[in-house]
Amino acid sequence: MENQIMHEQLTINEQDPIIARFYDYEHFTYPWHFHSEFEIIYVGESHGERFVADSMEYFHPGDVILLGSNLPHYMRSNEIFYKGNPGLRVKGVVIQFAHDYMSHAINKYAELTHIKSLLNNAKRGYHFPHPQNQEIIRDIEALPEYKGFQRIIHLLLLLDKMAACKDKRLLGSPHFSENITVSFNNRIEKILSFLNYHYLENISLDNLAFKFSMNTSAFCRYFKQKTGKSYINYIQDLRIGHARKLLVGTTYDISHISIECGFNTICHFNKIFKRKTSLTPSEYRNKFIR
Repeated sequence: MENQIMHEQLTINEQDPIIARFYDYEHFTYPWHFHSEFEIIYVGESHGERFVADSMEYFHPGDVILLGSNLPHYMRSNEIFYKGNPGLRVKGVVIQFAHDYMSHAINKYAELTHIKSLLNNAKRGYHFPHPQNQEIIRDIEALPEYKGFQRIIHLLLLLDKMAACKDKRLLGSPHFSENITVSFNNRIEKILSFLNYHYLENISLDNLAFKFSMNTSAFCRYFKQKTGKSYINYIQDLRIGHARKLLVGTTYDISHISIECGFNTICHFNKIFKRKTSLTPSEYRNKFIR
């Protein structure tokens, strides 16, 4: 199946510029997508994989992210959420607001320059880690209860706290945000969408280039130009991210994890893992489970 990025159209307008609601699903359902609005996602319950731009990480209860306008993203619940267990739910709060939200005031007044900087940098996506984000979570959970003018004021207060948070970090690479365009039917978005679904499979570079109507050398040049990473480096980042999850969340032996994450030999897996994390797989596991 061809996995293409979807342009989500939200019902935000001048009369209702902010959406703030609780969600409760069996699992996340939206595919790789983007929208012109800013978005704040708080995960109260659930865990799985989070893709933002060219970043892939694992999300857990308590996670908060801020996404800029037209930033491609999707959340994929862990496979156990797709097995019909009524005791497992995906719960949290989503807040979406217009890309030009209070743009005149934010761009004009010095008192709001920190919020302007936050929203400008959100083109790469921000992660606010738990438990340092407790005050932010309280404000997020309160926002759906406010209406009209009160909702506008409390969103500004929330953004003020997010801007002041010293533990936040950017998700997408700088090169990705520099090369992203408003035309999301372009080739690179289709390539990234495909890789984000199939990164654990044995994908031949020649076959991948052919799939997107390019020769291999042209594909490699194009991919590096658009993402700032080589194709191999991009795939390795996704696979090592998956390996980190398995090392901490399972008792699988390292050779099993190596194979599951698409590495042909454990020697190669150990070498790439240490290059990416500065730790061997054993050291990484021991660090997080002791």
